[in-house]
Amino acid sequence: MTDPGQSGRRGPNPPQVSSLVLATMIVSWFLWPGPVLVPWPWTLVGALVMAAGLAFAGWAVLRFQRVGTNVHPHGEATVLVTDGPFARSRNPMYLSIVITFVGVAILMGTVTPWVGPVIMAVWLDWFIRREERHLLDAFGGDYDSYRSRVRRWI
Repeated sequence: MTDPGQSGRRGPNPPQVSSLVLATMIVSWFLWPGPVLVPWPWTLVGALVMAAGLAFAGWAVLRFQRVGTNVHPHGEATVLVTDGPFARSRNPMYLSIVITFVGVAILMGTVTPWVGPVIMAVWLDWFIRREERHLLDAFGGDYDSYRSRVRRWI
């Protein structure tokens, strides 16, 4: 029997891609910051947005750990988590990456870093669509029912 959580799941994962995109945001901000969008001290709002994104991620990870399912994107999903942050978003961990990157872009205050959250949202949407096929294989009707009640993002 093949493992539905592993079949065909290769390539870069969200932590790898987000690290690369974050590094690109930082380097591009130093080299080509572009016009100022958010002036000081309003850029500090970015720290609050980043904190919210990281807290949201932490909450989602804790839910996975409490039920004993795999947090790694290419690992086998053993439990379908539908409560906590998963009651509002099917992908709170991925949503938290985008929220955190929006915070980083606000904190930097210029145009160039805003490419990061956009790239992450587009790439994650593609990644999620692939992941959803595996979840449907693993959980069948339960996942289909969950998918009909809860949005992919928010």
